[in-house]
Amino acid sequence: MKRVLILAAILLAAISAYSLDRAHFLELNKKGRELRQKQDWKGLREVLLEIGKELPSPTPTYLLRMASVETRLGNNAQALAWMQRYVAMGLSYDISADDDLKPLLSDPGWKALAEKMKVGSQPFVHGQKVCTLPIADLMPEDIASDSTGRMLYVTSILHHSVYRVTLPAVNESQCRLDEVSLPPTAKRWPTLAVSFDNMRNLLWVTSSAMPEFASNPPGDDGKTALLAVDPHSGSVLHRYDLPPDAPGLLGDMTVTEQGNVFVTDSIGGGVYRVQGDSQGGLKTAQMEKIAGGFFSPQTPALATDSKRLFVPDYAIGIAIIDLNDHNKISYLTMPDNVAATGLDGLLRVGDALIGVQNGTSPARIVRYRLNHEQTRVESAEVLAQGEGLGEPTHAIAVNGKIFVVANVGWNRIDDHGNLKPNEKFTAPFLLAFPQKEN
Repeated sequence: MKRVLILAAILLAAISAYSLDRAHFLELNKKGRELRQKQDWKGLREVLLEIGKELPSPTPTYLLRMASVETRLGNNAQALAWMQRYVAMGLSYDISADDDLKPLLSDPGWKALAEKMKVGSQPFVHGQKVCTLPIADLMPEDIASDSTGRMLYVTSILHHSVYRVTLPAVNESQCRLDEVSLPPTAKRWPTLAVSFDNMRNLLWVTSSAMPEFASNPPGDDGKTALLAVDPHSGSVLHRYDLPPDAPGLLGDMTVTEQGNVFVTDSIGGGVYRVQGDSQGGLKTAQMEKIAGGFFSPQTPALATDSKRLFVPDYAIGIAIIDLNDHNKISYLTMPDNVAATGLDGLLRVGDALIGVQNGTSPARIVRYRLNHEQTRVESAEVLAQGEGLGEPTHAIAVNGKIFVVANVGWNRIDDHGNLKPNEKFTAPFLLAFPQKEN
């Protein structure tokens, strides 16, 4: 699910490790805000260093905040050292628009870093454009494929529906869309995640009344549901609603070969699972919460051993849930030059994770190479980045290719789902990358 719903107002959320208990995190967060308001840069530096000890790997935002506070303290050499680590991740940042970092513009050491940043963030796409989707304001949040790989499905934020996608014939550039006939109750809110369940031959779809979205019926803000849908008729065969006691947003999902459905709540911070009965049906299935406390969990992906679940926590990194002990949560560690925050879509392919990173500048598609035990990122390869992606969201593997939904349009709407002034939608499209490395 898109980052627009993250609690961005929390000053230190982007640099906190999940290993901190929530009370401790809030205490540090509060202390950091107070110190910043007082312009106590030395005190804020100490808080940031304390938080840094908890991080499994430095995040881009953490590096920027450390550079900021060192600049405020007049320690330009240390600030440049933090910025060098940021630039090594292949990311860009406009320090001229940041009052904290702007003084570095006149430092002789910044020029070389700025040039390296410019070169490293140049746009490119090492893949092919498969087709455009013919509804400009579709906002296709997620994509799924049936077992044959011949039928794709996408959800639509603004049209509150699911569409079948037929890939174009030779020499054609546009996919065909046919709407799945969902009942009105299933189209009440925006549709977000979609996954195909090969065991039960059905679609799993999430529907959420994203808080303050203009299209929400009165009183529906924060309500959300997981739907089991007949892919042919569109009938809803089963429905799971989160309790209405707190706002939720079931935004991202994966369905395993064993028929286990894992879905994340990007507002409430929970991870849920639905398991069928012994015959793979839904008669006795329940939606159970298996983990909580995340800041904004995104698309889960099952490890090869089927015993662990990778969950990108948008501002923190990639968490690992032990499915035999739900209280045991760790994080993938990685080299200092690899960034694993801002991840929306996640897909495991062998000993690699394909990440759709729309919360970094530039936006990127990244292949994270894991060690064989899948406990650490060994290296990362950027498959595409920058303007050619036009705000990507999710990825799936289909017949030896990785398909990515691109140019979705989140950057063109405001927090209420309305088109921003002087903006217009352009056609979303699908990109494809080889599943195997060259």
